[in-house]
Amino acid sequence: MSFVSQRGVNDALRFHAAFFALAIPVALYEQGRSLGLAILLLAALYNITLPLMCQWRGHRDGVRLWMFLLPLSMALPCADWMLVSRMGTLSFPDHGVYRLGGVVPLYFMGLWIMLLWPLCWLAQATRRPYLLTAFGALAAFLIWEWAARPMHLWHAVGVRQIAGFALYPLIPEMLLAMAALWMWQHHGRAPLLTRIACAVRVAVFYAGAVALALLRIGYNTRVMPTRPLSAN
Repeated sequence: MSFVSQRGVNDALRFHAAFFALAIPVALYEQGRSLGLAILLLAALYNITLPLMCQWRGHRDGVRLWMFLLPLSMALPCADWMLVSRMGTLSFPDHGVYRLGGVVPLYFMGLWIMLLWPLCWLAQATRRPYLLTAFGALAAFLIWEWAARPMHLWHAVGVRQIAGFALYPLIPEMLLAMAALWMWQHHGRAPLLTRIACAVRVAVFYAGAVALALLRIGYNTRVMPTRPLSAN
């Protein structure tokens, strides 16, 4: 198990504070196609500057963690595609950006890592990394789900909601973060193909978890979707 120093924690916190201080106002200000382009550029900026910062500050494990989580982040939109096209419980506004499978905006391949990397990195600075990951993921994804609708990123359809966000993804998202940390700790230095296989396994695990949560607690019985809904 790798251990993150206090310097590594401080560098990560400063980097993410600076990045989101730039990203959030931009995302709130832009609309329509401009918003789609802005998010695409911000996702690219994050995934370029994060490993550069880690390399510059001497955090080689930070670069390795980014390289490990990037394939997972690129695979997770498959679960979003399932929720849109098969379950009919998720919708993405059209921001003029290319859509994976015709429904999931391309930039989502670079967004998942924005939560997974800091969760996994900061957890390794504690004596109980999985406990911190669990509670940190619940808090981070709750804010993520709540902010999605006012920022016009996505919204839930036909499921139980509180304050405009769906309840059912929260536990699966917590499990996703914990599974990503476990895979990193056990296979983070494995060959590339093994790491890609690990990413696929975690993505499939998350898709199964979110499907089970949806069937168990997600659907609003008063508004049961009868067919897959278009993302447009």
